[in-house]
Amino acid sequence: MRWRFRLISDFAVAWAGHRVIPVALIGFIALWTAVGLTFSFPRQWFLLTNMVGTLVTFLILLLVQHSQNRDMKALHAKLDELIRSSEAGNHWIAAETKDADAIEDMRQQHQDQISEKRA
Repeated sequence: MRWRFRLISDFAVAWAGHRVIPVALIGFIALWTAVGLTFSFPRQWFLLTNMVGTLVTFLILLLVQHSQNRDMKALHAKLDELIRSSEAGNHWIAAETKDADAIEDMRQQHQDQISEKRA
């Protein structure tokens, strides 16, 4: 089931991120508004349209967030492996899981080491 969701998510994110989609949506909205004003659709029709648009936007937002989370986990795993295989200190591994103060302390220590090497 998980791989199906991933496939659907990847497809939806790729589809929603295509450069033609914003232009097509603007055209569809203009056409929908023109038809609605021409045929005097009831007010509830526009409220329903607004609700459906909001739900679709929310769904796309969740799918994009899911895709970005997966990409960031893969990126962090790659960076951790690069740190392990280099001469960098292992204290940098999984730095993204530490709180902001700890990260700032690590960054400051790194800057101090760089300045000591230059001097």
